[in-house]
Amino acid sequence: MATLRHQALLKVQDRPRVTVTPPAPKISDYFGSLVFGSEEMKETLAPSVYKKVMEAIEKGAKIEPLIAEEVASAVRIWALSKGVTHYTHWFQPLTGSTAEKHDAFFDAHAGIEKFKGSALVQQEPDASSFPNGGIRTTFEARGYTAWDPSSPIFIFGNTLCIPTIFVSYTGEALDYKTPLLKSIEAVNAAAVKVCQLFDRNVRKVTPSLGVEQEYFVVDKALFNIRPDLVMAGRSVFGHNPARGQQLEDHYFGSIPTRVKDFMMDFEIEALKLGIPVSTRHNEVAPGQFEVAPLFEEINKATDHNQLLMDLMDKVADRHNLKVLFHEKPFAGVNGSGKHNNWSLITDTGINLFQPSNSARENLQFLCFLVATIKAVYDNADLLRASIASAGNDHRLGANEAPPAIISVFLGSTLTGVLDELEKNGNISIEKGDNMYMKLGISKIPEIILDNTDRNRTSPFAFTGNKFEFRAVGSQANVAGPMTALNVIVADVLNALHAEVEA
Repeated sequence: MATLRHQALLKVQDRPRVTVTPPAPKISDYFGSLVFGSEEMKETLAPSVYKKVMEAIEKGAKIEPLIAEEVASAVRIWALSKGVTHYTHWFQPLTGSTAEKHDAFFDAHAGIEKFKGSALVQQEPDASSFPNGGIRTTFEARGYTAWDPSSPIFIFGNTLCIPTIFVSYTGEALDYKTPLLKSIEAVNAAAVKVCQLFDRNVRKVTPSLGVEQEYFVVDKALFNIRPDLVMAGRSVFGHNPARGQQLEDHYFGSIPTRVKDFMMDFEIEALKLGIPVSTRHNEVAPGQFEVAPLFEEINKATDHNQLLMDLMDKVADRHNLKVLFHEKPFAGVNGSGKHNNWSLITDTGINLFQPSNSARENLQFLCFLVATIKAVYDNADLLRASIASAGNDHRLGANEAPPAIISVFLGSTLTGVLDELEKNGNISIEKGDNMYMKLGISKIPEIILDNTDRNRTSPFAFTGNKFEFRAVGSQANVAGPMTALNVIVADVLNALHAEVEA
């Protein structure tokens, strides 16, 4: 083994640097260039067809077969212009990763490239070969993928990818997206009813999500000589590293050159796919890093996180690196999580978790704040189950945050507000003037303080205008925990509305 490790170390030292060059000087010049988004649809579809598709995206309206034919024709022309040869229904089975079956645009019998509306809308994968809880036996293999127009079609490699749901022949969900979409509709319906007690103009409430993704990076040669990393994704044997986290010098430190090249490479590819990656930095443990995007509508954010993980794995191969998404790949050092920053946004542009100086708006804010707290309190076991896995349970409650017990952190300011509401019925939130930290250094401007300190030890913390569900594991599909969160909040909002109406 020593000889193998010596050979691996020699390979690491001889790795040539992979040069990374952005396709254009400005990100805005290539952002979303591989996505068949609203701009592309507006340019390629007839106005009436574009309107129908946008209604399906924004309001959940049904897409008729003739409209699907028009969209398929436009998508085919756009994809062929980008050098695409195949298409696939891209879905998220209960394996935790994504799945795809590629079909060629080229029809050998006709001698031309073809893509029908029926192929856009529906495909048939094998429903018995994926995890299904015993719903489908081996001889009952039929299942269906169906196009989800609310998530944009994109190009990955030379393949057109159509985001879809995946259901069995008898209609049971066999994926993560189907329950997520149902939960989005549930929380929308419940939240709109409560919002209309305050503002009749609200017609839609959309959960938004920002997913911080932590991960480890190791050289491919060092990875390949460790059968435990190859087979289990984590170290199973060996001794403690010569240097762990004792020096505490890795977090936010200078990013290693090879890793930075890798980060730049996958960020460029992600931006082409419309994934709004924004932040990169070293994490706490040696060899651990993080990438974070901006907030998006929750269905799109979930798809983008799954796509980003796949993309990172493929790009790492170009750099002779291996990405480890396991929640606890190394004993004795911090593991990796996926911080889910969740909020509710109205179609009138209001963040329902944003406090205000207005008493009326604060009453609405407090309704949604208290409903979310009650939902977590009543359903802590369900939330805990939604983030449980063999890997994540190695991480939770170990030598790092967050603990395995579900709790909510609000901070001193909001805790005081709720105490005042309980004791005196006062719903005002005194914002007052900004608080400043004076350092006594003339060259440094005064630091504006937030109304509460950040809390890293709560698995579910309020962080200004959103809740941060920190306990989700780094290799998990976030659709599972977010489905649970959406439905428990919807349930409490429905009960709240019923009590008000009564």
